[in-house]
Amino acid sequence: MKKSVFVLIGLLISASAMAGPAPDSKRLAAAKDYIADEQWNRAIAELQVVAADAADPNRDEALFWLAHSQHQVGDHMAALGTVARLERLFPRSRWVRPANSLRVEIAQRLQRDDVLWVLAVPPATAPDALTPPTAVAPGSAPPAPRAAPAQPAPATIVVKAPPAPTPRPPALAPIPSPPPSGAPPRPERAPRLIAPAPMTPMAWPEGLLPAGAEGLDTDLKIEALVGLLEAHSERVIPLLRDIALDTKNPAEARRAVFALAQSSRPEARNTVVEAARRGPNMVRIAAIREIGRFGEPAFTTTLVGIARGDNDAAVRDTAIVTLGRTGARVPLRTLYSQVPPAARFTVLSALSTAKGDDELIRIATSERDPRLRLRARQQLRLLGTPKAVKYLEDNP
Repeated sequence: MKKSVFVLIGLLISASAMAGPAPDSKRLAAAKDYIADEQWNRAIAELQVVAADAADPNRDEALFWLAHSQHQVGDHMAALGTVARLERLFPRSRWVRPANSLRVEIAQRLQRDDVLWVLAVPPATAPDALTPPTAVAPGSAPPAPRAAPAQPAPATIVVKAPPAPTPRPPALAPIPSPPPSGAPPRPERAPRLIAPAPMTPMAWPEGLLPAGAEGLDTDLKIEALVGLLEAHSERVIPLLRDIALDTKNPAEARRAVFALAQSSRPEARNTVVEAARRGPNMVRIAAIREIGRFGEPAFTTTLVGIARGDNDAAVRDTAIVTLGRTGARVPLRTLYSQVPPAARFTVLSALSTAKGDDELIRIATSERDPRLRLRARQQLRLLGTPKAVKYLEDNP
């Protein structure tokens, strides 16, 4: 299934959860049906009518879905214009937030890293600091820049105009023909190089940036940083690290942990491990689940350490379950005797997930606690491997 379909499903679920008191008009309802079927052009036709109707109470929602549909057909300029229109007409609408996410997605699709940097680390100046730069005519003096308050590194991100294109190397001069007999040879002249005209700053199309800095919440910044992670990891990872280890904002920290887990860079994965060890519980649980996807023995050791020594039952059980999903049968067998009795039920479930029929048979045979012995047999029955079935038949 394509990523856009997952995004669409999430948006539809969010739309249902955020549904206001006003019922959808027939056209808006029809447009949503077309969106669900990915009939974008039909959806656009219906949504344009709703968006133009000043009396429709869901006009702001129609503008968002219109921008979304325009983006799906590849008309990014129209989508950005619709986002700007939504912000201008309904600045307090709940649909402005998902529209900002759409803006980030478009910037990623267009590979506009300069825009993503402004979204990720906006200038800490006046609200009009996001005003697009004014193009300077070739040969004229650029306007004096406004002084901005100093910002601590690494938050200061300067968006630079793209460098001037490297001039093409001159073509090799042709080998001169020999001069006519008696005529003096003409001196060779170096080929003439024409310097390229200076480039003006890239234009900011309408809607590519939010109307003001107040629209740049941390979630939006994280989304923009994810778009920059692959190409600018050395600058992005420290910014995500600061968010991931911020104990005052666990919801944002959890999102940053997920973003860092998408990178294979050691410093990103080490930050996820650090969050698993010392963050708030909801962040630790999210980090542990991401560590289980790394697929490296060193991180299995990290999970074993958390499962063995953590006093929080939810964190400990999450580490045990994650070990089961990684297929760590031998570590789970060792953990069984090292964790509290209440956690051993979780180990048995994890062994079933890891296809550990040998370990389950050993526990079902030697465990003294009848409840744990019964649970081991239940897990063997659920596992259903030939070895498990034979053991249950031989030991009714």
